Amino acid sequence: MLRDLSGRRALFQQVIRFSIAVAIAASIAMLLVMAIPSSQRPANQDNASLSATWQSVKSSVLPAPQPQPARRTATLAVQDGSGFTNDPVPLGIHVGSPPPDAYVSINGLTAAARLTSGKRVGPSEWRVSATEISGVSVIPPDGFTGQMLVTAELRDGNGVALTGTSTRLTWAPVPKAVAAPPVAAPAPIAAAPVAAAPVIAPPPVAMAAAAPPMPAVRQQAEVVRSLDPKEIAALIKRGQDLLAAGDVQSARLVLMRGAEAQDARAALLVGTTYDPARLRQMGADGPLADVAQARIWYQRAKEWGEPDAQRRLDALALSR
Repeated sequence: MLRDLSGRRALFQQVIRFSIAVAIAASIAMLLVMAIPSSQRPANQDNASLSATWQSVKSSVLPAPQPQPARRTATLAVQDGSGFTNDPVPLGIHVGSPPPDAYVSINGLTAAARLTSGKRVGPSEWRVSATEISGVSVIPPDGFTGQMLVTAELRDGNGVALTGTSTRLTWAPVPKAVAAPPVAAPAPIAAAPVAAAPVIAPPPVAMAAAAPPMPAVRQQAEVVRSLDPKEIAALIKRGQDLLAAGDVQSARLVLMRGAEAQDARAALLVGTTYDPARLRQMGADGPLADVAQARIWYQRAKEWGEPDAQRRLDALALSR
């Protein structure tokens, strides 16, 4: 019995050794097939069959490599902005191809300034999501005029800085209306010296007729400014927006600045802020209307080449 068991065990061990030897031989044969150049292989070797067999074995053992998507580079673009006192000014920052959870670190704002979106993390530092930064504006402190040099740094979700730049934001004071020049009072008439002989004074009617007529005084002083055409266009655009919103007084102040640069279109729009008929159409009639001022600015617009000015003057004359 014991001898029978020992024989079976020896046979089993020989089978295992034979299997290991066959596996080793097959591996060596495969390596030799891959290492021997095709020119040195036997003529009856099926190259296509060997290659297909190797690819099948390799695909079953090693997973196929997955294609890696092309990595896009994040970009940070900025544009300087400007506005008037107390107006929100767009931050002017745009992020292209941001990585996941990226944000922009904003520095350089004054202590009392704030953003329309984002989170304040320090006295002058804000953090805004890269996907929201393009729509953010800066609200300045009350009455602030001047500049803020704002720095922007794009960071990934781990806080690693990717790129950075800066932008300049400017707030200018709102232009003030030009006050009318004071009208000089007529010089008093000196009394005639007392003479021995009685002097007959001319009748009052005769004196009034003899006195020269007082020249008409313009109620609006002409101020000429030297402005860039782009700045004039921006003033006109802002004035039109304010008129559309019904803020006639603010529109008049803004448009007056462009009209003082002798821009015909700006002068025509200034006249609109005084024209009673135009104001009634905007629902802003009343103390804002002034026919004399409207005529002055329409006339200036006509002199400076505005083709619509004469029609406005004719309509103003018919409305009286």
